[in-house]
Amino acid sequence: MDQEQIHILLKKYQDGTATAAEREQLLQWFRETAYQDAEFPEDEETVGEAMLARLNQETKPAKTKPGYFRWVAAASAVLILGVTGLFITRMLTTDSGNFLHQNAQSNIHPGGNKAILTLANGNKISLTDAGNGQIANQNGINVTKAANGQLVYTITDRVDLSGASSSTDLDASNTIETPKGGQYQVVLPDGSKVWLNAYSSLKFPVSFANRNERRVELSGEAYFEVSHNKEMPFRVVTNRQTVEVLGTHFNVNAYADDATTKTTLLQGMVRVTAANRSAILNPGQQAKLGNTLDVSEVNTEEAVAWKNGYFNFDDEKLENIMRSVSRWYNVDVVFADQSLRNETFGAVTTRFASINTLLKMIEQTGDARFSIQGSTITITKKK
Repeated sequence: MDQEQIHILLKKYQDGTATAAEREQLLQWFRETAYQDAEFPEDEETVGEAMLARLNQETKPAKTKPGYFRWVAAASAVLILGVTGLFITRMLTTDSGNFLHQNAQSNIHPGGNKAILTLANGNKISLTDAGNGQIANQNGINVTKAANGQLVYTITDRVDLSGASSSTDLDASNTIETPKGGQYQVVLPDGSKVWLNAYSSLKFPVSFANRNERRVELSGEAYFEVSHNKEMPFRVVTNRQTVEVLGTHFNVNAYADDATTKTTLLQGMVRVTAANRSAILNPGQQAKLGNTLDVSEVNTEEAVAWKNGYFNFDDEKLENIMRSVSRWYNVDVVFADQSLRNETFGAVTTRFASINTLLKMIEQTGDARFSIQGSTITITKKK
């Protein structure tokens, strides 16, 4: 398809007038352009969200870096196609420069829906390999894997949930863990939705019945859409803080190897508590916990870009960028030049593109140079 055809189809997809054949034609183009050899999501909704996700952040460099304007030009070229959610930079991966020549044989693939569910009785279920349908039943709670990879808890026996004889089972907890290169979505027993990023875990009760709070424990990063229940507050506990909500949408980034814990609010209101410090967030604000607990206005699209299927780095330290790359692509990162750790870069691209696409974009916005050997990325300074 030429650019005009793509633009027309995207507009029709956006306003809901595209026929089934046109949707399939558009998805096929998106598959070939953005995902390339990566595993393509099974459900159209996920891809549709990625194609039409809002791009309302400003492309404003805090520092003018070599190649920045080339990056903006590449992004603008994609915007001309009418894609409002992603910078699909296939043009960068067809460059015949030294970068691709050096890394053309890379077998590094993006992450996908991968997770391990550990039941209260200790049984482990690989959600990556499990078929769709019911995978467990715990005292009136059906655990089902949906066609889109979502893990759903459904209450099927309310009488049993309130019975004293079931209290031991109801006090037990399940844990869902994603490996490096994995992500997963779970619908909790109360209907709350949680998206887990790579290398994360969530521990939650088999049921929230007969409790005065909905308490879950998070390691890593997750996005929450919490079902409203003013009688039973929802609390997310990490190793450094507690986030309390009644019903809202927010993101918590609490990786153990990150220097700060970030809580970003999109809707509703939350209270973040750490040691003797506390802060209430309004939509559009982020609490950053380092040595102190600080609240600031942020671009929430950056905080939840991973959940919407893309990377969004705006003047971000390379060390932080490469942590995200390492978790999602399941690679090791070596800084041959330590001075590059604190250099800042910008890039926006789909998380399902070749790793070469992302690294090439970063190369064009600064002094870093990447080489790939097996599953190890080595970073040197351009000469």
